[in-house]
Amino acid sequence: MENNGLSRKSNNKKHHRRIAEGILVLLFTLVLACGFVLSLCLPLRPSVSENEKRELSPFPAFSFKALFDGSYFHGIDLWFSDTFPLRESIIAVNSRIQSLHGIGNVQIKGNLEQGDDIPDAPLSTTEPPSDLALQTTATEPPTTAKEPEDDPDVPRESFDSFLLYGTGGYDYYNFRKDMANRYIGLINRTAAGSNAALYSMVVPISTDIILPESVKKSINSSDQKKASEYLYGSMAPDIKTIPVYDSLMAHRNEYIYFRTDHHWTALGAYYCYVEWAKVKGVEPVPLSKYEKVTYDGFLGSFYAATNKNAGMKKNPDYVDAYKPFNNVSMRIRDKKGNEFGNKVLTDVSTWSASSKYLTFIGGDNPYTVIENKDLTDGSSCIVVKESYANAFVPFLIPHYQTIHVVDFRYWSGNVVSFAKEKNIDDILYLNNISVTRSEPLIKRMEKVSG
Repeated sequence: MENNGLSRKSNNKKHHRRIAEGILVLLFTLVLACGFVLSLCLPLRPSVSENEKRELSPFPAFSFKALFDGSYFHGIDLWFSDTFPLRESIIAVNSRIQSLHGIGNVQIKGNLEQGDDIPDAPLSTTEPPSDLALQTTATEPPTTAKEPEDDPDVPRESFDSFLLYGTGGYDYYNFRKDMANRYIGLINRTAAGSNAALYSMVVPISTDIILPESVKKSINSSDQKKASEYLYGSMAPDIKTIPVYDSLMAHRNEYIYFRTDHHWTALGAYYCYVEWAKVKGVEPVPLSKYEKVTYDGFLGSFYAATNKNAGMKKNPDYVDAYKPFNNVSMRIRDKKGNEFGNKVLTDVSTWSASSKYLTFIGGDNPYTVIENKDLTDGSSCIVVKESYANAFVPFLIPHYQTIHVVDFRYWSGNVVSFAKEKNIDDILYLNNISVTRSEPLIKRMEKVSG
């Protein structure tokens, strides 16, 4: 009888435990269901992911065809997962938890490839360079640069497309001879087809300038100085090349590149503007003449690519911008064809941490025109660029009455035809050196050049 009593008690405990477990499962299911219904009812769902730098999936348009082939419900599924409330915060929390466990869940764009050997001689040596070309390409080695010490205690982690050293990100650069030759070709064709003076500036990225030599030697990244010399040396003699590598090296201990973003700072752009002024034969405006504004808390592309690296978040960048002192106006034509006025420097103090670099010339737009109303001499230039030039363009304002800026990634015109139509004095191609190895960007630039 005692055994039967114990058996009944044991069965009762199991029964109660099953009931409790069932209630918990039911409650959990109800919470999920309520969350699902609530998320569908929320009217304000995000359309852009700041962390992933992309547009999120929109709610699909209804059609009977999409309904019957299943694509309509698949679209709803993508929309819901992409725009789930607090999605960005949940991703950030997940990244933080994984970092505590040593898990490297990093989103990488592109794959690291072995670069080609950089030729010792220019592409073409059939024509000797003119005296002017010799003058504009000659540089003296830096005298003020100091080699940063390689701290063995600094954590270092290699990724597919960039290096995370300490709390800073660094692009890899892999020289591609075929792409470099196409870049040279489109520059030469533009110069040959236009009456305007053509200036070429290829800007090195931070890997070569900022990283200690011992670190650079241990990574698979091509020599940017040698690549720049090949690019410049292969351009037509009448093209005014602007050597900036040594100038940036001379200031490598200053804040000339961001750590959490792949761009340079306005200070880095200013030092290269000084080199442009030397080649142009004009007096550069002293930096002290500008009023500086600072926007703190910038977390850029490297921060986003590492899914909010904790070290970067603790040590964010800041963006310095130098206000134009001229009487100036600017108009933009955006990617949707809308035209509107904008300030050369936008107040981004209340903008998100990822958007601070957009202070310069309104960000990346197909076409921008800047008018310096203090000048009436008709001087003009056109800048053919990607986003690196955004921080550089404001320094050109004192030297031209009109500055036309075209982003070749979005603009659909032709540089030579535009220069002739507007009677442009100068054409400036300003791009970071990574552009010269990218086939999609080269292909796009070829469409608007020559």
